[in-house]
Amino acid sequence: MESNELEKIVAPELELLGFECVKLEIVGTNRSPIVRLYIDRAEGVSIKDCAMISRTVGLLFDRIDPFPGRYLLEVSSPGSSRPLTRAEHFIRFTGCQARVQSASPEAGKKTYTGNIRSCINGLLVMDTDTGQQLIRLSDVVKANLINREYQIDKKQKQSKRNKGE
Repeated sequence: MESNELEKIVAPELELLGFECVKLEIVGTNRSPIVRLYIDRAEGVSIKDCAMISRTVGLLFDRIDPFPGRYLLEVSSPGSSRPLTRAEHFIRFTGCQARVQSASPEAGKKTYTGNIRSCINGLLVMDTDTGQQLIRLSDVVKANLINREYQIDKKQKQSKRNKGE
């Protein structure tokens, strides 16, 4: 079963429990697939939440049997470099910094880093150091929020070093 198909089955179950399915990916081999499920909710995700969702999704997989043989299920929060996989994600994080990799026949492969300005009708607008960039969502290969905590920590350490502390 493809990850998109599986995500369409898992996402409604998670929503009933108050969680968002941020991303579901299948890695590993056909003989030993690894299902990585990233979940989120407004108040954050705890280890207990991950364990509960793991049990719930495990029971769902037992019912629908998406893989012949064994599989490994990993459930976690998306972390501070949260993947952005849908238009709703870009809309929710408007104003935040992101790194977006795109690929199109016309422009080739490009990576943009900057603030998300808007996402309307399948078109992402970002403010970058080189100016405003327009990116079709259909061209986005990978996108993540930039870890703000890391940047703040790095700036504070640099500031202390410059002051001689």
